[in-house]
Amino acid sequence: MKVATRLREYVKKAGFVEFKVLDSLGLTSSNSLRVTLNRLVKAGEFYNPARGIYVSKDADPFMIATVLKPGYLSLGTALYLHHLIEEYPFTVFVACGGRGSFRLGEHELRYFKAKSYLGAIEKPYKMASVEKAIFDCLLHADLVGYAKIAKALHGSEISAKAFLALSRGEDSAFFQRLGYILSLLPKLDKEKQKLLGHCRKKVRANAYLQGRRKGKHVPDWKLIDNVGEKVILSWWQQ
Repeated sequence: MKVATRLREYVKKAGFVEFKVLDSLGLTSSNSLRVTLNRLVKAGEFYNPARGIYVSKDADPFMIATVLKPGYLSLGTALYLHHLIEEYPFTVFVACGGRGSFRLGEHELRYFKAKSYLGAIEKPYKMASVEKAIFDCLLHADLVGYAKIAKALHGSEISAKAFLALSRGEDSAFFQRLGYILSLLPKLDKEKQKLLGHCRKKVRANAYLQGRRKGKHVPDWKLIDNVGEKVILSWWQQ
């Protein structure tokens, strides 16, 4: 059997494999193996997202993302996997020990530094729980957008206790932003009402919703809304 054929079969079956593993098979010399692998990658047989890493085109991008750099799926990716938004995430976000990005066919795998791993779960992937996903989204709203955050909050069944455990130690601005978004939602269940009540107690100095651009001042929350209520609730108004 030809070397190229053996490599195709092995990578497809493994899904994810390192060069040293392929080299250990003894199919050919290390130099010839590199040449053959490069040719197969250029021909689109499989992906080569990082040096010495080969990935089957049939591999699950969500699983591969947490294998390339150990961490957990979060932000919009986790919201999608929890069925809180419908938009498929071609950008796969992973919270881990550092930053970086890889290309995997149509997908971009983007890594950001995790504040902690508290609230991460193992199934169906290594990913954020609903509370953790929303918490991370609030910390990285520039990567998600407040419309998605508001939609996720509205559609989720979250535990106020679990969310507050994750957000222990956050500054007043964090709770002012969260409280403001909650106050805009069409309906709140008991758990979200508990969160809203907690947020009201945290209002302190003036804060901005996103960045430090000019916007509408919201007195109740001492907050500058520089995103806009229409944008935040765009998913509800459709």
